[in-house]
Amino acid sequence: MRLDQANLLLITFDQWRGDWTDPEGPIVKMPYLEKLSEAGITARRCYTSSPQCVPARMSWLTGLAPSQIGVTRNCEAEIPQDAPSAFRDLQQAGWYTQLIGKTHWTSHLKPGDLREQRELIKKLGFDEVNEVAGPRALQIMECELTDEWKRACVFEKYQEDMKRRYQRGRTDDAWSVRPTVLPDHLYPDIWIANKGMQAIQNMPTNQPWVLWISFVGPHEPFDTPKGWSNTNRDKLPMFIQPTDWIKNLPIGCELRKTAESWNGHLNEESIEAFRKDYANNLLLLDHQLGRLTDELKKRTDANKTAVTITSDHGEMLGDHLMLYKGTFLEGSIHVPFLYIPPAKAKNKRKIVINKPIELTNTFTLIIKNLTKGGKPKELRQHCKRQNHVTVEFGEELLIIKNKRKLCCNSRGEPLWGVNLRQDPKEQVNVLEENKELLTQNKGWRVLYKLAKEEIKQRSQKKWMWRNIAKQ
Repeated sequence: MRLDQANLLLITFDQWRGDWTDPEGPIVKMPYLEKLSEAGITARRCYTSSPQCVPARMSWLTGLAPSQIGVTRNCEAEIPQDAPSAFRDLQQAGWYTQLIGKTHWTSHLKPGDLREQRELIKKLGFDEVNEVAGPRALQIMECELTDEWKRACVFEKYQEDMKRRYQRGRTDDAWSVRPTVLPDHLYPDIWIANKGMQAIQNMPTNQPWVLWISFVGPHEPFDTPKGWSNTNRDKLPMFIQPTDWIKNLPIGCELRKTAESWNGHLNEESIEAFRKDYANNLLLLDHQLGRLTDELKKRTDANKTAVTITSDHGEMLGDHLMLYKGTFLEGSIHVPFLYIPPAKAKNKRKIVINKPIELTNTFTLIIKNLTKGGKPKELRQHCKRQNHVTVEFGEELLIIKNKRKLCCNSRGEPLWGVNLRQDPKEQVNVLEENKELLTQNKGWRVLYKLAKEEIKQRSQKKWMWRNIAKQ
């Protein structure tokens, strides 16, 4: 292994909300995450490329925007084996690559066995893979974990519990808080961490490596194991109240549609309960993070290994009386991001980045930067150069620059805008108050110009890499 090469322990989560665990001002204090941040780069305003799993995760792999892949929302799609992949590039340059946990690069809508996708994922750049589906999909997608559930005689109990939760759609059963029916060692995220620790022990010492550990939590259902059910001691904030501006958006606007789909479903008591359970689940995950990074310290090449921590999207957690994801509101698109460089390239002090950064291109840079030793300088310069962030969902596009957010449809028509500086809880659509803002105010005028340029670029055929969504 040359001096200019670095290993990477990549740890990702599903539906982890960035503002709740910001090391510089956490809502839920995460001791392991906060300790790691002391030697790393923390991006306090990191934004996903999409507020849904499939496009966000395909974007991670390929380095492409969701609209380039033709997948801008959760749908039935399968990534082709010849898709661009920074991991394949790294593998071909001599890195050993392994993945444990969730990918969601293939459809989980019909019963199947994830092991049938191993050859596909290997052709995408991974020497070894042990894939696990998300909590809901584990009812129908078999894998090594479900085999263990069957041997332990808990698989049917799990299916019954999930059926009870979701068979009637959006009802109190779906988000009611009760502990998992699984024993701790078979709870997906603990099981993934156990497999991850074994993999860390077995990573090669004679070549550089990447180990991607992809947790399926803190994704709902809200079913934190009983032993973790009262671990959070931090006072949680009240959920953000809904406001009329979302109701007044044009018919067909994604945010209005999502808000309307939640009308009448949630109440204050249930929101308070699942926010507490989410906080408990975060502490469970922080503990797994600590176990993994402690195991890494035992390796002789630990000082040549970088660590990256992030998530595919956030979780609304009852804000604006909505759950899950699928909006351009902060709870859904703001994700954690932490990069700890190899000890040989360590920062003299921790670095905190307060400007908005885009996750996909930053994710890709970190993978490519391993060939240069994983030094933090490249990442710092990359973040400094970013002018704005683009997020896509359905036929809409969001531009974020400084504290302003502007949402437009595919025709370039502005739908809504929020100024987080004066309105961090997103209670006011500034365009509703002043329709001339985009022409009269310089900051908003610049933002609107950026939005139109991005939309024009995405409308051109050459922008599309391949439409892989199944019609």
